[in-house]
Amino acid sequence: MEKLFGEEEDKKQPSYLPPLAERVRPKTIDEFVGQENVVGAGGPLGKMIRSGNISSFLIYGPPGTGKTTVAMLASEKFKKVFVSTTNSKIKDIRALIARMRKENKFSGIRQVLIIDEIQHFNRKEQDAFLEAVEKGEIILIALTTENPSFYINSALLSRLSVFVFSKLTDNEIEEILKRAIVKDELLKEKEFSEEVLKFIAESSNGDARRALNTLEGVFNAAHSKKITLESVKSFLKKSLTYGKEQHYDLISAFIKSMRGSDPDAALYYFYRMIKAGEDPLYIGRRMIRFAAEDVGLKDPNALVIANSAFEGFQKTGPPEGYLILAEAVVYLAKARKSNAVYLAEKKILEEIERTGDLEVPKKLRNPVTKLMKSQGYGAGYKYPHNYPGHIVKGEKYLPKEIENKKFYSED
Repeated sequence: MEKLFGEEEDKKQPSYLPPLAERVRPKTIDEFVGQENVVGAGGPLGKMIRSGNISSFLIYGPPGTGKTTVAMLASEKFKKVFVSTTNSKIKDIRALIARMRKENKFSGIRQVLIIDEIQHFNRKEQDAFLEAVEKGEIILIALTTENPSFYINSALLSRLSVFVFSKLTDNEIEEILKRAIVKDELLKEKEFSEEVLKFIAESSNGDARRALNTLEGVFNAAHSKKITLESVKSFLKKSLTYGKEQHYDLISAFIKSMRGSDPDAALYYFYRMIKAGEDPLYIGRRMIRFAAEDVGLKDPNALVIANSAFEGFQKTGPPEGYLILAEAVVYLAKARKSNAVYLAEKKILEEIERTGDLEVPKKLRNPVTKLMKSQGYGAGYKYPHNYPGHIVKGEKYLPKEIENKKFYSED
């Protein structure tokens, strides 16, 4: 390979060392640990990958559970493009898809497009994937940490096989750590005891990436060959009890403190989680949900604040970004509260489950063709702006079977 600089200069340039999680990423599906019921030899996704004949699919699961790794393994034999939505715009994705479709048309080679955190594109933007996926011109592998039922365009979702990943068990993470030590040349220089690996696994909250990052950080900070449990505790700066139970206890206390309008307690639990090594973006996502569920329309600006804080942390990072999130914590705690929309959502979903696909009243349908008009579409619709207060008194908009139902009520 031709070099841009002479050998002398090459030696002076420090070589780039990828993070441990990247260095020890499984090379084959059989090396993958976890999600046995989905990715294992008998699992549906495992069978698909091993056959070498994949179709478009979506993986939904918490961070660090193997979504990206499985996506890369599934597309191993294909030409692929990996896109992170955190630094991509939908117009760039449209251009990329157009290029991929064009290449497919002339070469006949189907390409794989991997979209990480696809929920960051709104439902309308997700239409960009529809035609290419439907025609089979590209294979889409979508990854998300959010429930696809709420965040993914239903038309797109119907064209994807959906696989759900769970948090990894402590035993699975221990196995991943042991394999990393065997596989990585640098880690072989140190000695890690069983209790050290067990502690790191318990502290990772089912997130293999976090566990591997901890292992690498401990390795880099160590001054002796043998890694002790005390040195790991010192590195993490957290107690032995911050495992699964503490994770849920602290986030629960945090949410309940904001709901109870106590900014002091909310800030306390926020910084407890930060000091314990919790993912700040996880906290940020819970704050966005809180703004919609607990503050609601009593202060619609709360949702704007929560979203802005989340994006602000992504742009700024730690430690400066913590203050951005903390300001949002105080705002949400002090905001007036309403769960009216949340309660309405529950009632509506229960009603839909009970009554199924009720017909939309014909007066509310749009008569876009003569045939539709002749069938009564739009007939009898009263335009609210032609009435006092822009309301047609006594008019019903729900399907006939439930026209008198009340789902939303003001506090």
